Amino acid sequence: MKNNKVMSKSRQGFTLIELLVVIAIIGLLSTLAVVSLNGARQKARDARRMADVKSLQSAVELYIGDNETPIADPGTWALLSSGLLTYLPGGAPVDPGSNEYAYCVDANTDKYLVAAELESIDALASEIDGATNYLVGECVYSKGSTPAGAVNCDDAGAGNINGAAGSAEGSVFCMGGITS
Repeated sequence: MKNNKVMSKSRQGFTLIELLVVIAIIGLLSTLAVVSLNGARQKARDARRMADVKSLQSAVELYIGDNETPIADPGTWALLSSGLLTYLPGGAPVDPGSNEYAYCVDANTDKYLVAAELESIDALASEIDGATNYLVGECVYSKGSTPAGAVNCDDAGAGNINGAAGSAEGSVFCMGGITS
């Protein structure tokens, strides 16, 4: 009987090795959860960017319906936003991260593009149509930068939103009144 009591007292807690194994497993599971959440957040921001471009393009189309021409070079993103206030009550959208939106118009042809840089390089890889939508014209950018006026809409990771030499390349989602 006494022997049984001694055995139960010595086994009342966890050993250091058991605790370290449990902590290591919890750390590994936490790391995996954080990594998968970052990918989901990136996809969510890209989905928001595509929705913003679609709503901005719809607003420009409504503007064209009333005025028969897209908004000529508005000069700044704020002026573009105020020009579309009737059609886009919240004003022109702002990127949910650190990327830019662009609005480019070619006054000679009345063609325009609305574009957004996506975080995921291959976000549009499943619907590759190449660099079919390329426009050089007067552009305004949501972050206020003033690079060269060009948008290269390339789904395969070689597009860029400002056409400036050395600019980062990735997937660029574009919509607008332009043909290849």
